[in-house]
Amino acid sequence: MGVRGPGETAASILRRPIPTHPFAVPPAPGQRGVWQVRRVRSTPLGYVLSRPELGGIAYHCYAHGRDDAGGRPWLRREGSLNSAVAWMIQHEAELSALTGRLHPEPDEWPS
Repeated sequence: MGVRGPGETAASILRRPIPTHPFAVPPAPGQRGVWQVRRVRSTPLGYVLSRPELGGIAYHCYAHGRDDAGGRPWLRREGSLNSAVAWMIQHEAELSALTGRLHPEPDEWPS
């Protein structure tokens, strides 16, 4: 068994199916790595971004809105898209309150 190079790791990630969830909307069909989480288009809860970590994929939850520095506040790390979306749905009231204290997102998300 040898050491895996960055090309092998990237190839193994790209061969994986793109995860889906009914409340997670990618910016474009078939796009990998970022989803907007929402039950209703007009009230998104936040975003989930996938990142390679320690030979696997981690799913990071971010709030919908921008802080004073212009970034999206990081909320939590989960092991799957389903877990990340479920956590956001379970904490919908807190996330909605947080969104009310943040600056609006500058860009519109596609349907």
